Amino acid sequence: MEYYCLMQSAISYIESRVRSEIDCGNLSRSFGVSEAHFRDLFASQMGVPPGRYALSRRVANAAFELSHTDRSVVDIALDFGFDCPDTFTRAFKRETGMTPSAFRSSRVVVGRVRLVAGAYGPGLKTTGTILLIPPVPEEGMNKERIEKSEDACVLYGVKKVHYCPEECTPFPAALRSCLNYLGQDVRYPYLMAATGAAFRLRWNASSWDPGNIDIMNVFADPEEAFVRGFRAAGRSFTFLRRDAYTTKEDFTAFIRAQIDQGRPVLALGIIGPPEACIITGYRKNGNTLLGWNFFQEMSEFGGGSLDESGYFVTDSWWENPSTRMLMAIGTECGELPPVKDILTDALNVLERESITNPDGCVHLGGQGAYRALVSALSDDTNFPIGMPLPQLFERLMCVDDALMMLGEARASGALWLKEVAAAFEKSAKGEAAALARKAAQCLEGERKIAEEIEALPEWREAGEKRALALADPSVRKKLVSGIVKAASLNQGASEAIRKLLDTLR
Repeated sequence: MEYYCLMQSAISYIESRVRSEIDCGNLSRSFGVSEAHFRDLFASQMGVPPGRYALSRRVANAAFELSHTDRSVVDIALDFGFDCPDTFTRAFKRETGMTPSAFRSSRVVVGRVRLVAGAYGPGLKTTGTILLIPPVPEEGMNKERIEKSEDACVLYGVKKVHYCPEECTPFPAALRSCLNYLGQDVRYPYLMAATGAAFRLRWNASSWDPGNIDIMNVFADPEEAFVRGFRAAGRSFTFLRRDAYTTKEDFTAFIRAQIDQGRPVLALGIIGPPEACIITGYRKNGNTLLGWNFFQEMSEFGGGSLDESGYFVTDSWWENPSTRMLMAIGTECGELPPVKDILTDALNVLERESITNPDGCVHLGGQGAYRALVSALSDDTNFPIGMPLPQLFERLMCVDDALMMLGEARASGALWLKEVAAAFEKSAKGEAAALARKAAQCLEGERKIAEEIEALPEWREAGEKRALALADPSVRKKLVSGIVKAASLNQGASEAIRKLLDTLR
């Protein structure tokens, strides 16, 4: 079980029970870990012990009530499990720096912030001050300027990358942002198609594997998708991999050389798991890094602090074992790959039923991945009664990732195929255009199925409620029904692309 599943479930669990005191001993036992291990892990990630965190969340939710309702302070205190007004006042002042009455009279606006994946709540720090991180104005975030000194260089104006409905795959999003900053107009759907990410569904049948969705599992060679992304942009590239002989000084020298020339650097890791992010600058000769990372605001990954621009700021990037590789963007070096080549690769990704990575890990693909996913959801022994919540979250993460591949990824593939169809129309290739549109319609159908699953009443609310819904056989039956339909549509897309390729020979 991944540690962040434990953190995700713990924070979700606490947030759904803020109206009562949390017994950390019972909490850790319900998660199947020792209390000492749970306390150490929680404190290392959140910066405070779980009991203090739970108290801060009760205060934050009470602050939300003070800010948004006319309820009395006494009623709010009792509602959030404080046995008397004095206890509430002392706790509130310690967390916010104000008494409840002063807080209300000051008309402090308390908004809702993301706590962890699937859990949101009022935004208060646990350090004794109110969390006031105003959203960075778009014009400030994107204003191009360079801050340079003897030991620092920061490139401002690189567009933010983060999880959003339009972009959920880090590498294509990060590459798109960097290329746009460098003046090259490259769109996300094109990069999703060219890297194969738009057409993937991967499933490790031997375990509940959070790496199923990883772009490094699209091809047998983990770096193949990165190579295809750079080539799709007509760019040269340089990789620096972390191994037993690579030092932090090697990494900082690589980063400084690129940033000093005005080029952002792509990296795996820095914050959170080994997913792609952007390094936009350095300070302290490279000991401090800044940039955009999909996980920078996720407390379960210890994201560091934020620069006024919105960039993450971290000094502990080398200590993160998931910091594995740097990628430099070179000059434009050649022609873009022909559409036929991208279509050929797309068909391979859609149809190949398994890939084996260099470490021997086997991920199923094509129709095999759909069958394995259906089998995993249909097997009640995967969801025994009384399963600890972190294990349910682990399974939920894998299922949500699969739905993301059938949703956001297929949407990108469909958009790119529609553009291909339009280009064929202009070239008077009517049959090719029709087949490209048919493939796009099939992928669009998969996206709609993913949306329908997301809209199920039992599935609509992320976090603990969705995890518990996954344990319900009747809910899983609905998921299986949708995935079976998606598999049929995926087969239809494969057949259309195969016929399309025949017309191009």
